[in-house]
Amino acid sequence: MNRPPHGPYQQPPRQGWPPHPPQPPAKSKAPLVIGILAGVLVLGAAGVAGVLYLGSHGDSGSEKRADRLPAACGNVSEAALAKARTTNPNGRGSSERKLAGGTRTTCAWSQTKGVDGSGLRNTEVIVFQDNENAGDEFERIVAQNMANTQGTPQQKPLDGLGDQATAVLVESKSAFTEMSVVVRADDNVVEVDISGWDAGFFGNDRPDVAELEAAARGLAEEMIAKL
Repeated sequence: MNRPPHGPYQQPPRQGWPPHPPQPPAKSKAPLVIGILAGVLVLGAAGVAGVLYLGSHGDSGSEKRADRLPAACGNVSEAALAKARTTNPNGRGSSERKLAGGTRTTCAWSQTKGVDGSGLRNTEVIVFQDNENAGDEFERIVAQNMANTQGTPQQKPLDGLGDQATAVLVESKSAFTEMSVVVRADDNVVEVDISGWDAGFFGNDRPDVAELEAAARGLAEEMIAKL
């Protein structure tokens, strides 16, 4: 009887059954790492964008003050001030002085928090009453506005407002913009200055010029009508 040679017992493989099933190749972790990094970058960018947006759209107004302004400042209505987006009276920026040639009154307003929106606006109305040289004063104020070095002043006449009326627009290299309307009616001269900028998506934008002009003209009309 023939016997197999001595040695460890070996069982022949079963047909159709490989002794060790093939192992799947190891998956690379690179896509997962890249995905995590991309997510972090997106969240970081979104966070920065959110901070910039909230910063530019923050309410720049202050709580409503009860400052008393000179009597002549009451010639303009709350509605006209709301159109200029400056309903907060600024007593520190307002004054009244008797001059040799009449009376000079300065009225100032800023933004009210929660009322006048984002961006920045400031309004100043200067009134020269009973000025013997009102014509010369009008020309002096217009020339002073045209000499503004913060930008390139542009002047245009305004019809239907007092005896003489001119608007001067100054746009700076930044978003800061100033609109001045100067009016003479008899021996009174009124200068209305509205300045500021609008909130853009991530920064400041220039205000709409037509909006500024309409607001400044409205204040000038009300002031002149009651002098």
